[in-house]
Amino acid sequence: MKRGNNSYENREHNNHSHEHRHNHPDHLHSASRLKALISHWVEHNTGHLEKIEEYAKLAEEEGKSEVAEHLAEAASHMRKAIEALESALKHA
Repeated sequence: MKRGNNSYENREHNNHSHEHRHNHPDHLHSASRLKALISHWVEHNTGHLEKIEEYAKLAEEEGKSEVAEHLAEAASHMRKAIEALESALKHA
C-alpha cells in the first residue's frame, strides 16, 4: 500500500526511531525513576497505538479489510497494554 510518494514503511521509519538508551540496573533506585520509566512507556506506546489505528483506517479505505481487521486487533492489544501500564503507574 502506498500513500502519496512514500510507502507506509518509509514514511514511518523516517519519522520515528526505536533506539532506546536506558540504564538497566539490577534494582530500581527510586520510585520516581520507576514512575518516569512507566510514564515513558505509556507515552511511547500511545504514539504507536495512534499510528496503528491510523493505518487500520487507511487499510479499510483502500479495501484491505483483512489487514484492517488485524491492525484493529493489534490496536486492541496495545490499548490493553497501555491500560496495564497506567495501572502500574498508579501503584508505583
